[in-house]
Amino acid sequence: MARRRTPVSVCCIVALVLGVLVSISVAGTAGAARSVRGFDGTTITVAGIGNLAQSSGTPVGVKARIQEFNDSQEIKGIKLAYAEFADDKGDPATALSETRRLVTQDQVFAIVGDASANNPGDYLKQQHVPYFGWAFDNTYCSNTIDKTIYGFGFNGCLVPDNPKVMPDIGFALYSYVKKQTGKQHPTMALFSGDTQTGKNTAKNQASAFQGVGFDVVYAKGILPQTVGDYTPFVQDLVHADNGKAPDVITCAATIDCIAMYQLIKANGFTGTFSSALYSDFLIKSMAGSTAFIFTENLTAKTPALDKLRASVQAIKPGAAVDSGTAAGYTAADMFISALKTIAKKGKANITPENLQAAAMNQTWKMPGLAGPTKYPQSVVAPTPYCLGLVLSDGTAWNTVEPFACSAKRFPVLNKFQG
Repeated sequence: MARRRTPVSVCCIVALVLGVLVSISVAGTAGAARSVRGFDGTTITVAGIGNLAQSSGTPVGVKARIQEFNDSQEIKGIKLAYAEFADDKGDPATALSETRRLVTQDQVFAIVGDASANNPGDYLKQQHVPYFGWAFDNTYCSNTIDKTIYGFGFNGCLVPDNPKVMPDIGFALYSYVKKQTGKQHPTMALFSGDTQTGKNTAKNQASAFQGVGFDVVYAKGILPQTVGDYTPFVQDLVHADNGKAPDVITCAATIDCIAMYQLIKANGFTGTFSSALYSDFLIKSMAGSTAFIFTENLTAKTPALDKLRASVQAIKPGAAVDSGTAAGYTAADMFISALKTIAKKGKANITPENLQAAAMNQTWKMPGLAGPTKYPQSVVAPTPYCLGLVLSDGTAWNTVEPFACSAKRFPVLNKFQG
């Protein structure tokens, strides 16, 4: 009888062992299925990227918002960790290699505080890496609504390749110049860099400025990458209106705007000069010029700005709050807003793919600071387009047109060739 029972006992033991192995295998498979890049169940790891020499404030803003999130336990049981701000040095090849490293080595869940103008958008989409930032390149954009895009700008798509329409980028400047000149259609000369991107920028922005009411008499990409003498370009601009100076000269370049402005002033220009160079470091050198700003004036007193300033001081005492800081802070808030949406369904719902879907269908805003920005419409053009206009008096940037938004769009005109 013992010998008869032995096979049965062995079979039971084998079955038991197999059952345990199957259970382990199933559990392992389930565990693998639950594994999410950059999220270990309690901590979500993110990182930023950009040209550090030009965007040193961006990681400060991101860290400040992340610290708020962690201190306030905005999602119970979840912490955010900021790995680093990778320096792409403004180089496309470096941007690609650094992005790959962040994804494959740091295993980041998302890029938060993206200040790069050279994002490898196809790679980020392929790897399902959402990125939130300043929308400095065309990877945030599409000519039609494309819900597969993984890049989200706190102020929407800013530099589309070949748009059919442009947002109302000029409403604040037009309001200011109209009051200064008393003209219904003040004249404008617009310039940018002598690259295809610069020429496209001149063409596209000219259409928007013309649409809002300016008479755009000059719109060209003229500045080479290395400028030995700015004089010929300045002479063209100060005589752009049939030999006369236009009412407005707008610089759609970056750092070259400073040297151009100094020489334009030296040539007797007394009209309005405008750029996007809003920075405390440039208050003195850009005295007398106006600047577009995509948030409230950072010297304003609003609850949102007071909170931003306090949060920055908590992590970096003495740090100034500049446009880069605000961009990092708002990008982090945009990420957190989408994260809160998907976390409502539990931790198992926290994946990069679900985060992308939530961000693509949200209207983000921080009253008293920036927004609203409505997606998915903002992959085509910022919806609405929100900005203010400030004027440097040599000691401070003073608001001359308050932060506001416009939902208008204007067709891109073939008459402007860039």
